[in-house]
Amino acid sequence: MRMRLLVLALACAVAAPLRAQDAADDAQRPAVQALQRRVYDVVQRTLSATNDQMRQLGEVNHRYQEQRRELNQKDRQARQTIRAEVLRDSSANEELVSQMLDQLVEVQRRRLEIFTREQHDLAKFLTPVQRAKYATLQEGLRRKVEQLRQRRQENGLTPQQRRRLRQMRRMGDTTG
Repeated sequence: MRMRLLVLALACAVAAPLRAQDAADDAQRPAVQALQRRVYDVVQRTLSATNDQMRQLGEVNHRYQEQRRELNQKDRQARQTIRAEVLRDSSANEELVSQMLDQLVEVQRRRLEIFTREQHDLAKFLTPVQRAKYATLQEGLRRKVEQLRQRRQENGLTPQQRRRLRQMRRMGDTTG
């Protein structure tokens, strides 16, 4: 349970500005605000960052938030389409799978562009060690969120489909 809270907390840290509070934030439930504060504290402590660095980090996160959300949505849609087609075996739409694989490549290319620009922005106020720690936090979060997403997806599958999906994952298929 604590790990899930940490994952959720880190998700808030990556997805939303860390400290920027506006009128919309004031309307949030107290539990969400408390969680955001805990995330802020964990990130600040992990990076040994000053309040000014955390403010700037929030601004950088905000700048890339919508682009990341869009890419995550495209990635998720492409993977779901691929998974559905692969599970259809011989009746899979090869053209559609090819298009979705191309879309995954494009998503990864754009993610790298965003990461490069973000690192350039972070370098203006974080040390290289702080940037490395922050990148590690982000990557750990991405993995945990992906694991939780995979578990949720398996809930809607038949036992046979679940076995096939797990087998594809073991073989290195990242579409599952």
